[in-house]
Amino acid sequence: MSRILLGFALVVVAASLLSPRAATAAGWHYYDPECPIDLGGKSMKFVAMQPKKNVDRECIALPDVGPSVIVLDAADTELRDMNWDIRILRGKGPNGDADPEADIVGRLPMQKFRNGMVNFDQNFKEPGAYVLYAKLTSDDGAKSFIGKHPFSVGLVTEEEIYLYIAFAVFVAAAGGAAFYLWRQGKLGFKIPDFSKTD
Repeated sequence: MSRILLGFALVVVAASLLSPRAATAAGWHYYDPECPIDLGGKSMKFVAMQPKKNVDRECIALPDVGPSVIVLDAADTELRDMNWDIRILRGKGPNGDADPEADIVGRLPMQKFRNGMVNFDQNFKEPGAYVLYAKLTSDDGAKSFIGKHPFSVGLVTEEEIYLYIAFAVFVAAAGGAAFYLWRQGKLGFKIPDFSKTD
């Protein structure tokens, strides 16, 4: 009986450790996971977080609505000399479809970030799909780089759905096995048979 309980406990601990959030919180790096934004020949890193709620760094899914921090980092020297136009757009689906002019929910004043990094606050009031839109333009307007990074806020992700399904299957299987062993009297006690009368 003790081996069965020990095995059950080990499986529960392993399942909790395999959770993506637990893995991230256990030893996060500032850009872990890395979330590159393709600017068409150049790239920058993206990370989003909600420090008032947890320490998780997210690429594609902020768990809740509310105050959030978005960080962008461009190591390329050419990008640091450009004018950055950064917008948060309301997405029209999971693929990053959004109009940079009509769907704006947040925008930074256009400026240069000589150190190649910017972090800013964004208060997401509604759950849904969002897009980070970045347009970097040279002073003379001759060269520009545009990138989009879709992400969600306050939605259940596909990964979480699979995790919930796997946990439900595990609980059902463990419960069924425990019930079977209980009925067989292998858990130290047996269900009395009330159909028999003295």
